[in-house]
Amino acid sequence: MKKLLFTLLSALALPAMAQGPYEQFKAQLTQPAGYVCYRTAETLKIDGKLDEASWQKAEDTCPFSDISGEGFAKPKYQTTARMLWDDDFLYVGGILEEENIKALLTQRDTIIYRDNDFEVFIDPDGDAHHYFEIEINARNVLFDLLLNRPYRTGGNFLIAWDCPGIVSAIHCEGTLNNPNDTDKFWSVEMAIPRQALTWGFESPLKAGNYWRINFSRVQWLKPKGPEENWVWMPTGKIDMHMPDRWGYLYFSNKTVGTAKETFSYPYNMGVYKLVWSVFYAQQDYKAKTGKYTDSMEKLGFTASYLQNIQKSLPGNVNISLEATANTYYLQVAAPFEKATYTLTSEGRFGYQAQK
Repeated sequence: MKKLLFTLLSALALPAMAQGPYEQFKAQLTQPAGYVCYRTAETLKIDGKLDEASWQKAEDTCPFSDISGEGFAKPKYQTTARMLWDDDFLYVGGILEEENIKALLTQRDTIIYRDNDFEVFIDPDGDAHHYFEIEINARNVLFDLLLNRPYRTGGNFLIAWDCPGIVSAIHCEGTLNNPNDTDKFWSVEMAIPRQALTWGFESPLKAGNYWRINFSRVQWLKPKGPEENWVWMPTGKIDMHMPDRWGYLYFSNKTVGTAKETFSYPYNMGVYKLVWSVFYAQQDYKAKTGKYTDSMEKLGFTASYLQNIQKSLPGNVNISLEATANTYYLQVAAPFEKATYTLTSEGRFGYQAQK
């Protein structure tokens, strides 16, 4: 009878999974997509047209969607991006459908998103810290900056940084700032030098490496707003500065158009989800109590809840959570892949695999 009662209680406890962190932060825990970036087969002329054979062979990302994710309105205009690389540059192309192409700002490092714009966010080492943002409008005016970490954990930005050696161009299939005709689209082309994207790590632009990257389009459908935010990878809230939510960019050594390479993630995405669910649970807990906790249970990870998570992984993981009122350190050891995942209260992510 006791065994039956335990079984029944366990069965009744399973729906409680619906109240846990995975469900509470569902919009912030969807799996980011990946993009295989191939080598260019030729020298690209940066003119905004994206008409070289290499660009024509490069795959588009999926069309951008609302930054908040599922359940929100489909963007009025389609936006896609594509990428290529060589030993010196990461090349970014964007195509933005637009009926009335307009841009008023003309000075570099003004707040470009007050115009309709296209934005690139790059975290070369994938630690969710030390990343770059480049915005551009239809006049080819740039706003580039670097950040030490996201605003959500007290990050600061450096507007004085100008991406050294960047080359960019805009092509308009239509007319700029003429509301009396109907335009088709404007396209962006950027060549971002490998030397520009270094911050304490060596030349990350090489075959076999992964970066985190995202794209955003700010669109003012009404002059006084609110502005629309359409992105490649939704972050789950109106905040682009969530590098854990960005897509994965994998650099293939293959030349575009010669062979296909299947994208694979650099680590187990189930463990990755667990790590970041703790981050969002800690953020929520501190907002409510004024402090962090070293108790997984207080964060919503009861024994039964963790057991269900373990079942979804290839093997068991060992979780260690240390915390003071103002800091915490999470370590998740995954013996099945001989790797350890770490996360600090400042949101810095780490992954160490045994060699």
